[in-house]
Amino acid sequence: MGAALAMILQQRETRELIASPLLKSFAGLIVLCTIAAAVEQFKAPAFVDRLISLPAPSLLALAVWSCLVLVGGVQRYLHRRFSEQNFVKHNEVGGFIVAVVGTLYAVVLGFLTVVTWQHFSDARQLVSQEASAAADIWHTAVGLPPTRRARIREDVLEYSKLMVGSEWQRMRSGTFDRHGDVIVMDALSAAEAFAPSNWEQANAQSTTVGQLVVLHDVRQRRLSDNSCGLSSFEWLVLAIGAFCVVGFCWLFGLSNKRIHLLMTSAVTVVTVSMLVLLFELQYPFRSSIGISSADWSAALGHLQMMQSGAQMDMRM
Repeated sequence: MGAALAMILQQRETRELIASPLLKSFAGLIVLCTIAAAVEQFKAPAFVDRLISLPAPSLLALAVWSCLVLVGGVQRYLHRRFSEQNFVKHNEVGGFIVAVVGTLYAVVLGFLTVVTWQHFSDARQLVSQEASAAADIWHTAVGLPPTRRARIREDVLEYSKLMVGSEWQRMRSGTFDRHGDVIVMDALSAAEAFAPSNWEQANAQSTTVGQLVVLHDVRQRRLSDNSCGLSSFEWLVLAIGAFCVVGFCWLFGLSNKRIHLLMTSAVTVVTVSMLVLLFELQYPFRSSIGISSADWSAALGHLQMMQSGAQMDMRM
């Protein structure tokens, strides 16, 4: 039996029949591992920080140009390596398949874009809610005893300055200023650690504590939103889908190669642009198109006006 098996393996056709699937499977495994490793490197904090530090238009131009060079080079190589007739005769079948693949990819890409955009919009509303809560705390504290009121207002003013001067810059790198939590807890302690002597103080205490809790909770949600982006697996699925859609464009055959290259380039530009948009939106406070501290600047200006105004205890 061993001799018979050796004779079979010596036959050229048999060796090719066995080796070809094994080599293809091994090559496919290497490609998938390479893509997964690239995505993991793409999600590495240092690499993400370097990309986010770039202005969004620059990152878009860099990504589009790099992908156009790569896609155009592969397409030219394939159409020089194989006869043009090998591509033309599959145009009808390839067109039907790429329509199905493109539709499935568009659904996934569109869904993730909508989810990410909603996440970005919710984060913007959180900033507005947090800044409004700080201003409300200043006003509701008017009914508290003078020492408590002064301490809480000082904390709110310091917190607003911290947001504009420090925390927003730290959030660009994915971190935050821990002193903000200390300020909020100090204000909560000042608002809760006394027994009101009348209904006015009781109402002011209850309302102020409620707004401080809102400030604390919204702050935690904001910091959480800034650290939650798309997962590595989601980026891997998007990368595989983009490769399949663009790869199908290579398999068509046209008499005018420049028109073919232009069509492939258009698909590449649209796909890469959507992926760059997702990358910029996934961390609401870190990219160049991220949420600014404009709401906090407005709140800080309002508080400073209240502090220096003639009616420091106004209820408006």
